[in-house]
Amino acid sequence: MTELDLDDFGITEGISEVIVTTSNGWEPNAAPIGIIRKGNDVFVRLYKGSQTYDNVKAERILVANLVYDPFIFVRSTFGNLAEPEFEVLSYEGLGFATVRDSFCWVVFECDEVKETSEAIVAKLIPRHAHAGRCIFNSINRGFNLVVESCVHATRYELTNDEKYMRLIKAYSTTVNKCGSEPDKEAMALLLKRYDEQV
Repeated sequence: MTELDLDDFGITEGISEVIVTTSNGWEPNAAPIGIIRKGNDVFVRLYKGSQTYDNVKAERILVANLVYDPFIFVRSTFGNLAEPEFEVLSYEGLGFATVRDSFCWVVFECDEVKETSEAIVAKLIPRHAHAGRCIFNSINRGFNLVVESCVHATRYELTNDEKYMRLIKAYSTTVNKCGSEPDKEAMALLLKRYDEQV
């Protein structure tokens, strides 16, 4: 396969927030994950206790899906997507699942996996990619803060540190001011999980 230009598939310098799909051989799983890119080096850090962690340790494959649906970010933070939301594909004998509504995706092999007491860090090697619909989105603070709130929600659930809940509450004000209707509804879904705390 020719070398992939990851910029063409939305994996750019810094941390790209995507929906990662993995499999344990039969059931796909989706989770919001940050893909880290420094120049041509691409990495992922996965924390113990997650299905994504277990699947990557077992299968050494993950798919980064570029998604702009705030509901998919919120729902996959706390659970899994429904079976019809996945598309199971294969490439050169390699089976993998993607998010059906993603704009594009990249299949990565996880190499040089290093394990710590809390996480694994894997170098990601692109093996296959697909670009579907081409869109141009302006920066939307509402959508971005829904994604950021999902990150803080996972940190809150790991630590019970109230600073994360305060950030989520502050972000919800901006989402309601700047976000689209789906952004506002996705934020409400996230907040519903924490009704007693906010």
